[in-house]
Amino acid sequence: MKRLFIVLLILSSVSLIIFSEGLRSFDSSLNPLLLESIGKRNYFEIEVSPDIMIYQNAYKIADLLPILTATKFTIDFDEIYTYLEGDDLFFITKDNVEGHFVVNIFDVGLGVVLNGDLKSDLTVPNELIMLIAEGNEIDEPYKDTMSFNLDTSFKAGVYASYNFDGLSVGLVYNLFLPIAYTEESNIDYEFSTDTQEATTTAKLNLNVDLYSPFSNDELENISFNSITDKLFTDAGHAIDAGVTFGEIKKPVAGIAVKNITVKPAKISYKIPYQETISILGEDSSSSTSTEVLVDEEYVYPMSVTGFFRIPVVFLDIIPYGEFYLDDQKIDWGVQAKTSLFNFIPLTVGIENYYGYWNTFLGFGINSRIVECRTEISLTAKDLDKIFDLNGFSFKSSFAIGF
Repeated sequence: MKRLFIVLLILSSVSLIIFSEGLRSFDSSLNPLLLESIGKRNYFEIEVSPDIMIYQNAYKIADLLPILTATKFTIDFDEIYTYLEGDDLFFITKDNVEGHFVVNIFDVGLGVVLNGDLKSDLTVPNELIMLIAEGNEIDEPYKDTMSFNLDTSFKAGVYASYNFDGLSVGLVYNLFLPIAYTEESNIDYEFSTDTQEATTTAKLNLNVDLYSPFSNDELENISFNSITDKLFTDAGHAIDAGVTFGEIKKPVAGIAVKNITVKPAKISYKIPYQETISILGEDSSSSTSTEVLVDEEYVYPMSVTGFFRIPVVFLDIIPYGEFYLDDQKIDWGVQAKTSLFNFIPLTVGIENYYGYWNTFLGFGINSRIVECRTEISLTAKDLDKIFDLNGFSFKSSFAIGF
């Protein structure tokens, strides 16, 4: 009897400081209905969330920090080549900024959502790193290709939902607009030594075609006003529709279809850009050709998302996933959420998104009016290299409301 009393006393004490947390509006990329899962702010909310992911496999994060503040630094290609262990060299970033304003009026939710995306990646063949580190054979030319991709876009949408008893439905109608993107752009490189001419040549030939609704001059002088103007002329239209089952403030389960294309975005210009960078040999040169009028279309990939909220004592265990219809790929993750004193939210989880593994830890402060959260994640292409500390993700969310 005493043991039972002690156990009950401990559980009662813990329950006073640890509270169930659940998904919040910061997780609305999974389901538009989560825009209303705003916890203590039941009437309105203004929120902004920058999310930055950087991955490279040449340095550990601890080695990069001194470089950021150094006035000069030396790149040791012998060290990089050894560290890569035969892998290609990657420089990749995927960045996003999301913001929204949501109002709840009885069982109706209304709001606006803004979103900006930047994705870029550069792949350098391991052979080129080896050539720089170990040198080349005399009179033996080396040619190959590096790949470079860029995709940056912006979208703005209006949100509406209705909450039934135990069931909620909602959608976001988006206008989306690419700023500029590439299609399989390559960077050719050539490395050779000529004993008869007594010359060594090393050069990069960059040939990139940028596709955009903006002309070259418009891209150079881009502004928020010019983006807004294009939204009403060349933007695509798409719908995110979602359903949740359970109490809307702490959804039990949800499913959504994202990026249902109503109208593709219009792409009017192809902007060829060429540059030759000579490290040894001829002089470098660059040129930007006059843009070419094209008639291309741009759409976001359509996907189906789902999640479950599983209460376990004082934790919420939340598995979630996203299935892309075009390439049949699945992204997924699992996270555990709780809150100390109903004031300090804590999150821990693992996910595989966009081909990368993330293990993350989140913390913050959540009062009735102000909430601030931060998630720090280790990122890697292979799970067994997650602690090599080559990549990281950083997400910060700030919201005010009532």
